[in-house]
Amino acid sequence: MPSNNEEKLSRAEKKMLNDLRIITAISLGQDRNKELARFLDTDKSFTSKKVRKLCEEGLVFKEGEGKDVRYTVNRNKVLNFLQSRVVIKWQKKEPIKQNIDSLKNDMS
Repeated sequence: MPSNNEEKLSRAEKKMLNDLRIITAISLGQDRNKELARFLDTDKSFTSKKVRKLCEEGLVFKEGEGKDVRYTVNRNKVLNFLQSRVVIKWQKKEPIKQNIDSLKNDMS
């Protein structure tokens, strides 16, 4: 059952998250279709289809044929992909002095 956060995601956002999961798995050494399917908790044909699309986009390289196929990540393309699609928001934090002053007030 999907969490509330997953339900709010658009189709494009879900696709991007799935792509990132595959890229991450390959980066962590799960470089064969069978290993990826197990890592992603899905069947091998679905995984193969998704990896093929990543290969077409240039994010992943395919090496070998048949059962000897291994995948590697195209690091330059992945960095460009992340820079163009992912926005990292940093939480604004209060200066340390204000935190210390508020702690002192709470203790007195």
